[in-house]
Amino acid sequence: MKKAYRADLMTDKAKARQKKQMVLGLSMGAILGGLAFFSIVTFNYFFGDLPKINSEQELWVANRPTSFEVVDKDGNTIAYRGPRFGRKVAIDSLPKHVIQAFLAVEDARFFEHSGVDFFGVARAAFENLIAGHTVQGASTITQQLVKNVYLSPKQTFKRKIQEMVLAWQIDNKYPKKEILEVYLNRIYFGQNAYGLEAATWHYFSKRPQELSLAQAAMLAGLPKAPGRLSLDLNAPASIERQHVVLARMVAAGFISQDVANLAMQEPIIVQTTPDPDEGELAYAIDMAQKEIEGLETKIAPDRIARLTIDPKINQLAVDALNYGIKVAGPNSGVTQAALIAFDKKGRILAIAGGRAYKDSQFNRVTQARRQPGSTFKPIVYAAALEAGMTPNTIREDKPVVFDGWRPKNFGNSYAGKVTLSSALTRSINTVAVEIAAEIGIDKLIQTAGRLGIYSKLPRHLSISLGAGEVTLMDMARAYGTLANDGVRIEPYLIERVDTTRNTIAYERQSHVPTQVYDPMKARQMTAMLSDVVAVGTGKRAQLANGREAAGKTGTSQNFRDAWFIGYTSDIICGVWVGNDEFQPMRNISGGTVPAIIWAKFMNGAHEGLPNRPLPTVYDVSRPDNRTMAQFYQNLADMFEAAGGNMLKPLGTQAQNAVKPAPMPNNQTKMQ
Repeated sequence: MKKAYRADLMTDKAKARQKKQMVLGLSMGAILGGLAFFSIVTFNYFFGDLPKINSEQELWVANRPTSFEVVDKDGNTIAYRGPRFGRKVAIDSLPKHVIQAFLAVEDARFFEHSGVDFFGVARAAFENLIAGHTVQGASTITQQLVKNVYLSPKQTFKRKIQEMVLAWQIDNKYPKKEILEVYLNRIYFGQNAYGLEAATWHYFSKRPQELSLAQAAMLAGLPKAPGRLSLDLNAPASIERQHVVLARMVAAGFISQDVANLAMQEPIIVQTTPDPDEGELAYAIDMAQKEIEGLETKIAPDRIARLTIDPKINQLAVDALNYGIKVAGPNSGVTQAALIAFDKKGRILAIAGGRAYKDSQFNRVTQARRQPGSTFKPIVYAAALEAGMTPNTIREDKPVVFDGWRPKNFGNSYAGKVTLSSALTRSINTVAVEIAAEIGIDKLIQTAGRLGIYSKLPRHLSISLGAGEVTLMDMARAYGTLANDGVRIEPYLIERVDTTRNTIAYERQSHVPTQVYDPMKARQMTAMLSDVVAVGTGKRAQLANGREAAGKTGTSQNFRDAWFIGYTSDIICGVWVGNDEFQPMRNISGGTVPAIIWAKFMNGAHEGLPNRPLPTVYDVSRPDNRTMAQFYQNLADMFEAAGGNMLKPLGTQAQNAVKPAPMPNNQTKMQ
């Protein structure tokens, strides 16, 4: 008997079924949503910060400690600072047994897997399980490279997953030989040596291409524990590790057991090559390192700086300084000295920032600001020539007063009427101050800046006698401009910066010569300064074999500073003598110890060079009209920028000259 149909019961069942489906749907949605959320979180955790593989260049330089190798003008290494990276070694240049040694001990199936060796992972897991502790790893060479380049050394499950993913990406992006090449050139071998070339040279004093099988196996064993194994290659632990490498080579089929036995019997003779001693070249190396770090262009971390320095000439500078201080004697009060020398292209040939770098790293060529005394006077006379005077212009050496200031000569005597040339030769103070007052302090400071004195000068007449504070580099640069026919010289130390990968990271660009002073007037100044050496206060700076030289002595108040700055046709050189604490010396003037040091150095530095005379006004090659027009336009622009005061008539400028500041301790008697 059929049951009667009841619409109300069917409705309740449908509702129950719909409710059940809704609950089930919501539950599934929640589960799927949770899984999706979990997947996103997990993905972000493992891969959210996964580094991107941008370029092959990155494999060489990323996360690489900064190394600094310095070579001289001939390419000879003179210093290493920081870790030592070898030059890039091409895989194809290496003997087969060298490559096989690293493959056998680190990744025998390197050319078979795709960055991650899953077979090796399974084998290592089994071996470790049987042993009950870790006895074998499974990281491939590609994974090790990833760890060094992209990831931290911290051992975590996350890092291992990222390591495997990146290794797979690298293996699919770059050829196997290229990956192996980067690995061998970046791996750490202990003793501050990175890369196969650096390790081979450090331990065996040879090139990688010359490694024997025994030596290659020894080096291949070091990366496992470089800090411990590299301390003594003949220690039992190091020898045992070498034997492991040879055994792995046999197991991989690379060599026979007999060949391995012979290699095991070969004695390991370590011929460690020490890094060169910087010595007094350290002043130049400090300068170069600071300059590179200050470049706007980012320089690769594996830096090989090629300097203009000539180590032999630099040693002449050091020897000359020590000789001069010895000549001065222990009672002279002289404790320090400095020297800078460069050629007319601006290449720094020698720089001694002090008598001993190990005692003081302060560079007195570039960092010390001292009063130059009468070495500043050529700047005054150079400005005078621009103002229309000549070397034969007459001025009177007599007592003068400028608003209560009475500059006096070094010997408190007066010569009467003298030419400007004679006044400079005899280093007369009163005439220098008179000229400075005539041409105006603004003109004088502007001329000093153009010639190369970049230190800020005080705006008072006493700077004509060297009362301002400048660096030795400032003064040498200004004299270099006069030596170079009015073309400013910018001394430089770095020719270029190479990388260990045989690429150029930085190269000094050639600069268009800047004519900042009239060439004829520069030659007139050279003639005047040559008289200073020939018959004036700089006679002790005369050079051997009649070689012509021009220069000027300088002595600051109470003999606190003594200078000689000068040049020949080939080299510009500046010398300073004094004390770091500004203590007075005992009658040491610019014409004594500094001139003696200068002559000793310059005689040695010119050895082998032709004896060329100084240029004269009769053989000057004037620049073309376009160059000179630009030169005078530059002057006009400078004058206008200074407010136009320098364009006023000389009489007006003298009336408007800045009053001198008070000068303590009779500082007017500078020589």
